Amino acid sequence: MVAPSATRNVLQSYGKRGIYVSLVAAIASTVAFNAFYVWPRHNAYEEFFANYDPYTRMKEICAANKGYMHTCPKELAKLYEEKGKTVAEH
Repeated sequence: MVAPSATRNVLQSYGKRGIYVSLVAAIASTVAFNAFYVWPRHNAYEEFFANYDPYTRMKEICAANKGYMHTCPKELAKLYEEKGKTVAEH
């Protein structure tokens, strides 16, 4: 019997190794992205919205009276009155 050649399946073994290395790199980068970017942002949003009251924030925005939010109830009522439309019956 003849000993197998040292150059047999060199391309296939190199390709297999490349596939395995790229698979490990893809899994590691996905885990690192989730651990260091997605999860901290997710936790920060959860903490923010646990204490967030949209009605209080809306009152703060409308009370600022800077006019940057034209959908405040007072601003809308003023616009309707300027156009001659009735807002509500008292």
